Amino acid sequence: MSMDFPDRKSLINAASVHKFRMMYRDETEAKYREELANHVFNIDKIESGEIRYGVGWDRWTDGQKSAELKRIGLGNWKGQRLM
Repeated sequence: MSMDFPDRKSLINAASVHKFRMMYRDETEAKYREELANHVFNIDKIESGEIRYGVGWDRWTDGQKSAELKRIGLGNWKGQRLM
């Protein structure tokens, strides 16, 4: 099941689940999202991407799919169906 992480509240909930730090006072949501996604990556690569992009895997663009394949070391997205 895909999950969306559209806002700060959803990121903070995910951080709690994954035992990640709280958001710093002057930290942007974008920076926190990136740091949390990096933290979650070795635990759950798909959820990490969902956190990174804010939407569930079933709504990723081809560019986002390609970036995730590169991130996990599987090369370039060539339009193949992933999921």
